[in-house]
Amino acid sequence: MFKRILIAYSGSIASEHALKLAFELARLSGASLTALSVEEKLPAYAASVGEVEEAKLQMDAYFSRLQEEAQVRARSAGVTLDTIVLAGQAAQTIVRYADEEGFDLIVVGADGGRGLGGTADRVAELAHCPVLIARSSLLAIQVRDVMSKDVAAVPPGAPLAELVELLVERQLKAVPVVEAGKLVGIVTGGDLLQRAGMGLRLSLQRSLPPEMVAELAQSLASGGKTAADVMSAPVVSIREKARVAEAVRLMTDKRLKRLPVVDERGALVGMVSRFDVLAAFAGLTGTEATLPAAGVTLPSTAGDLMFREVPTTTPDASVSEVLRKLVSTPLRRVVVVDASRHVLGIIIDSSLLARLQHQAEPGTLRAFLSFLSRPSEVDFDISGTAADVMERRVYMVRQDAPLSEVLQMMLANRVKRLVVVDSERRLVGMVDRDSLLRAISRGIASR
Repeated sequence: MFKRILIAYSGSIASEHALKLAFELARLSGASLTALSVEEKLPAYAASVGEVEEAKLQMDAYFSRLQEEAQVRARSAGVTLDTIVLAGQAAQTIVRYADEEGFDLIVVGADGGRGLGGTADRVAELAHCPVLIARSSLLAIQVRDVMSKDVAAVPPGAPLAELVELLVERQLKAVPVVEAGKLVGIVTGGDLLQRAGMGLRLSLQRSLPPEMVAELAQSLASGGKTAADVMSAPVVSIREKARVAEAVRLMTDKRLKRLPVVDERGALVGMVSRFDVLAAFAGLTGTEATLPAAGVTLPSTAGDLMFREVPTTTPDASVSEVLRKLVSTPLRRVVVVDASRHVLGIIIDSSLLARLQHQAEPGTLRAFLSFLSRPSEVDFDISGTAADVMERRVYMVRQDAPLSEVLQMMLANRVKRLVVVDSERRLVGMVDRDSLLRAISRGIASR
């Protein structure tokens, strides 16, 4: 029987399977357990020295939290677990540590996750002791494994003002509507814009001062509408035991960003979003051009997935000119570039609103809100140039960055879009969650 078991642990779904399997082996054999996490090099995206240091701190914090969570799981399973984080190339580091410390079994998930890459087969090839591979696939994962379970819901009679307050305060993107325990509808930001007469997106309302949020709520309350008046119904939902692959298909076919999850009785049990699906996929993919551990073959780099039509402006363009571009694009952002298309900054309507809240007079802020709500009817002019109002920190990836880096950066920073640049930081395109999800959907359909 085994006496010392080493677990390669990245926090991904497949490595969670490996962890549980190792716990069971330890209980049966009495073996000691050590969980090793490998911190590989930082992603090769364009960044300043300060941004690289911040990314390093975030990575260190991630692995510290990862090890703590592994300890909690071990205690719950009734086993003792030692943990260690080492820097290096994943497969080589795992094998070298196993040799140096005399482990007689390595348990590894066939996934990438953060820091382990698609290394399971490489570990099996290099190791001098037995290797047990816990394989997993996106095609086998159920929705209940990745969904969010803490879901706020409202009854059909909930006043619209209270519903919006819930969305803004809890930073929610949608709220399911439940009656007699059953899902009957859903209210999204789009529903509020189309059916409730709400002039501003929820993301913009979160940047407003409290008194303006209260004014908007009062305006909605005066209309007397309820959740039932604005909700989408019948609602597209998914069963908790359905495969994640089915959620991907529904989201792409119906152009949805999230799906309510129901049990076999139709009761609401959770919500699954594009973010949840991409996070699950990130936990199953490696750094190779194809990603067999996830059960899906995809384009290999950011350049393969990006779209090239990105709104741009120059640093000396007037703010008024930039605003017209902002409201004319569904991206609601404009990239600031120089004459050679080097990326200098980015202007996003929500960040511009937040800046005006702190710097402009109340009348200017209200005029700006009116312009955003009715750009074809309201004129708005403000002094300054794009360079004065742009955000200088831009989340960027190089066009040759592998998919794993694109996913890691997008998920770690909880951003929906990344600017894609060449090796000289020149703008070449943009990649977003939708393009990633559609690529996954095509990969699933091709199997």
